[in-house]
Amino acid sequence: MAKSDQSFEMSTLQNNLKQRSVKSGLVAIAAQPIKLAIGIGGTMVLARLLVPADFGLLAMVQPWLSIADSLSNLGLETATVQRQELNREEASAIFWLSLKINALVVGGLLLSGPLLARFYGQAELVGMVACVAIGFASLCLSFQHLSLLKRQMRFELLTTIEVVAMVVSVGVAIALAWRGFGYWALALQLTLFQVIKGLAYWMFCDWRPQRSPASAEIKQNLRSTVSYGIHLTAFRCISRIGMKMDRVLLGVVGGASSLGFYSMAYQWAYFPFWQIYHPLFDVAVSSFSRSLADPDRYRLYCRRGLLLIFAVCMPALACLFVLADDVTLFMLGEQWLEIVPMFRVLLVAVFVGIAYRVTKWIYVSSGETKHQFRWSLIHTPVMVLAIAIGVQWGAFGVAVGYAVGICLLSYPAMIYCVQRTPIAMSDFLGVLWRPAIASILAAALLYFAQTVVPSTTILFVDLCIGGLLYVMFYGLAWLMLPGGYTEAMSILKIIKERKL
Repeated sequence: MAKSDQSFEMSTLQNNLKQRSVKSGLVAIAAQPIKLAIGIGGTMVLARLLVPADFGLLAMVQPWLSIADSLSNLGLETATVQRQELNREEASAIFWLSLKINALVVGGLLLSGPLLARFYGQAELVGMVACVAIGFASLCLSFQHLSLLKRQMRFELLTTIEVVAMVVSVGVAIALAWRGFGYWALALQLTLFQVIKGLAYWMFCDWRPQRSPASAEIKQNLRSTVSYGIHLTAFRCISRIGMKMDRVLLGVVGGASSLGFYSMAYQWAYFPFWQIYHPLFDVAVSSFSRSLADPDRYRLYCRRGLLLIFAVCMPALACLFVLADDVTLFMLGEQWLEIVPMFRVLLVAVFVGIAYRVTKWIYVSSGETKHQFRWSLIHTPVMVLAIAIGVQWGAFGVAVGYAVGICLLSYPAMIYCVQRTPIAMSDFLGVLWRPAIASILAAALLYFAQTVVPSTTILFVDLCIGGLLYVMFYGLAWLMLPGGYTEAMSILKIIKERKL
């Protein structure tokens, strides 16, 4: 087989799909302590070197960058991963079509800089938008290489690339903040992170786009791929408007400092979830998509993937809720303590909304992006209305509005998702209830334990004690719930069989 065909040959992967899925998932999880150490360490230093307004300026740019990201590639990068069959000519046709789309998106992003500066009354945003557009463009140019690496489930390599990019970008950001560059440290951190990843994807993927006339068959296949991508793009764009409206409205009403406090609370509330969700998203979509032809196999993979994210994220969020004061003081310092109330409210939103967030795995892997798009037409108006009401009470009101919207939408989102996919509602609830109940019980036990266990004079020691107590309480609660021991043994058995 020619070297250039290796990016498209799937038979070996299909024969070892179960092993590759488990291995990829475990690699993604195992790398998280390293990412956590880098991310937490970098944030701890930057939060002390910069002021909330610096973070607020970046938060003003991020909603528009997120919307541009939703339009980039027209969803074709996910379509490339999801497709069962793909060859070099089709990959090239997708790349060249996306290049035209991305050129328009990047151009629009650059032109939005002056408009954004006028909208918020912050002249600094012109240069920030131009800076982050460079990193955004580098990822647009490398999306097909990344998609092909994901199709082959080379997540060990992708994880290594991300860790290296994190180390370099965080190091540069700290050095710039130390030298007094302010908000530029944050903008350049994001840009450098994306540029390094974009260059690495080109370097480690041996496929290169070719210029050749597309055959009638390729054009037909491209039309179906574009249809998938358009609905996915429409969902991303509309849903992100709803999800980002909190920062847009608060930036206008409250200014950079207020938005800086809120964005930090939001970042840390979602931090445990993003550390698991983003790495597992690629693994889940790749493995689920490869098993779609067998509904029973698909449901099995879904239950395992959902159980993993629920079992890890829910306890982390519940523990943070109890230890919010100490965590904020240790991670960010005294100048950030006013975020604690909104931090707790947002933790509730993330805890409840995990089930809603992971429906994206099901929609994308099953090809039901049109159904997903229709849900965004329900989701977005509800979120915008809830946030618009909440913004009248400032940053805390926005947090409450956001949480209320998420809580109202999560259960209907699950019901809507399973209507046209192989997975059933019983699959969702069957893997959700145990980690949810165990997490809440452990949080209640930790709260009461804090009134009994004397605190030390060292904040880090108190956090370690609280964390260890929570892990013990969570493990006991899990095992005491019906079927808990059997479920725990089955997870250990899977890991042991794969020798990982």
